[in-house]
Amino acid sequence: MILLQTQYDFFGNSNSPASYVGLAIFGGLVAVAIFVSLLGNRRNRKPGTRASNRHVSIKRQAKRAGLSPEQIRTLEHMIKSQKLHSPLKLLDGGQYLTSAIREELEVIEAEQVSDGVKEARKNTLFQIKATLDSGRANLNTLSSSRNIRIGQDVKIVFERGGGSFETSVISNLENMLGVEVPESTDGPIRPEKGVRAQITFIRDNNRVYRFVTRVRGLNTVRGRGTLFVDHVNDIKQVQKRKSPRKELGKPAYYYLVQIVENGSGRKLTRQAVVQKNQNYLGRIEDISTGGCLIRAQRPLKKGSLIRVDFQSETGKSISAFGKVCGVDSRAPYGGDMHVMFTRVSQNYMNEIMAYVYGFVE
Repeated sequence: MILLQTQYDFFGNSNSPASYVGLAIFGGLVAVAIFVSLLGNRRNRKPGTRASNRHVSIKRQAKRAGLSPEQIRTLEHMIKSQKLHSPLKLLDGGQYLTSAIREELEVIEAEQVSDGVKEARKNTLFQIKATLDSGRANLNTLSSSRNIRIGQDVKIVFERGGGSFETSVISNLENMLGVEVPESTDGPIRPEKGVRAQITFIRDNNRVYRFVTRVRGLNTVRGRGTLFVDHVNDIKQVQKRKSPRKELGKPAYYYLVQIVENGSGRKLTRQAVVQKNQNYLGRIEDISTGGCLIRAQRPLKKGSLIRVDFQSETGKSISAFGKVCGVDSRAPYGGDMHVMFTRVSQNYMNEIMAYVYGFVE
């Protein structure tokens, strides 16, 4: 009698039909177990998890982009009401956002609420547009003066003084950049060859660039006096305007504003008084939410406080208070006043923003 067996055959003969049946049953049980487990996990998953995660992602990204809690709530409402399929694309600040805001503005205009509520909601939308547009990092950059286009307005300052002069690019050759000979009240400016010149210009809607070069000489191009300077490969972005500017080209009246003091000590009060007898006619060349440029025959001095009255693109009258931050003289008389807005009502600012950001054609 065998007391110890060292080999066991649990499945019997591997070639028997019973073995195949057993393996099939075992495999079926494993497959059923896996299916039941997956089904249970699916049932236990909370509804809306994917949508919730997307909501959290949008909120987080919007906060990183600089939006306030109120602006984020407005953005979320817009996404929900318009059933936007690519909500994160709104944060790029491009045409997708513009189209969504345009639709929301139509909804606000049709609602039965007070004008004050409408203007407040419009302003929130415009502020979202301003914040996201200013954060876009995909604007073009400039590596060489050879990429400056013909017709680009520039400001030029020469090394040996004489002030700054407005002119424009009229020629861009392989080895030289040509600008129209600038003029002063005394006539054309003709600097000597080799004099250093600093050139500043605005491109990409709101970016300011600057470079230093040297004068190559003067010549005539298509009947126009041309000042040629050396090309450079070192153009620096010196600042980015907080608000993009847009050409307006509308007449405007501007008034001097004086600060009148009454009383003394703790009872001293100051009041801004518009000098309606000191009014002048000018032309707003361009405008932004932060200010405007007024071309005038009688510009006010730098530091002057003014009120500007003009019509928006939709024909609405607008009044804005501001401060003259600088004046560029223009031949043969007059000059350009750079005005920084100091006080603009919300409904007037909405009109300006609607135009600047392209919601009014």
